Amino acid sequence: MGESSTIQSLSRGLQLLDIIAQQPHGVTVKWLSVAADIPLSTCYHLVKTLIDEGYVEKDRSTQFYKLSYKIAYLHNQLRLDGTIPDLIARLSQEVVDRLRETTYIAKWEHDEVIIQHISEGNQAVKVRALYVGYREHAFMHALGKAILAHIPTHTLQHYGRMHPPESRTPHSLKTFADITAELRVTRNRGYSLDEEEWEQGVCCIGAPIFQYDGRIWGSVAISMPRNRYDASDLATVRYVQHQAQAMSAHLGYPNSTGGRRLESQ
Repeated sequence: MGESSTIQSLSRGLQLLDIIAQQPHGVTVKWLSVAADIPLSTCYHLVKTLIDEGYVEKDRSTQFYKLSYKIAYLHNQLRLDGTIPDLIARLSQEVVDRLRETTYIAKWEHDEVIIQHISEGNQAVKVRALYVGYREHAFMHALGKAILAHIPTHTLQHYGRMHPPESRTPHSLKTFADITAELRVTRNRGYSLDEEEWEQGVCCIGAPIFQYDGRIWGSVAISMPRNRYDASDLATVRYVQHQAQAMSAHLGYPNSTGGRRLESQ
């Protein structure tokens, strides 16, 4: 009989995930050992590995072990290209229902800012030439700024080489130095603005969406004509941020107040 290519520890780890998934209230390692028919000491090591890798966590109130948000994140990724999780789409529609402005969702994917979803508002102005799948000129629009403000410096530099700044309107930032300065401001205040940089007569407000490990996942933004835009309207800004935080929470991001770029990425 030929030697099996199965890695026993990996197989056992996956077995434990399957068993834990069937126990919504959590399990103890001792119970898990019996249920999986795995020696207790081995089961402890496997559970510790799953915790270290982020797939299992310990409930502080019950001291039971449960699946972590990382499992939910993997589930959310198991979708066709060009789609977003249903709850994020619903939260985007909530923005439209409340603000009546067209709302956009973009994702940071393969080192590109890609528009994934557009919800049309009933009084809105839709930004011309923006469509699902669009990935250019991210330095100029609020969706792109909200994402690029939270990527590592070396990744941003590479992105700048692949997408050199262009001037679309008199308000467009024309140098990489000016753009990076604007991104620092965006990062520090927690939201992005496009004040007629992409298209004259159109302004946008955006906010970042983070995933379970603290890295940037994407962004949400609204567009409106200049005559409806008020830079001092913090209530609208805070609402866009609130929806972005709810989207982040759905992706397992543990901090609902914002995010910080991981310099080690």
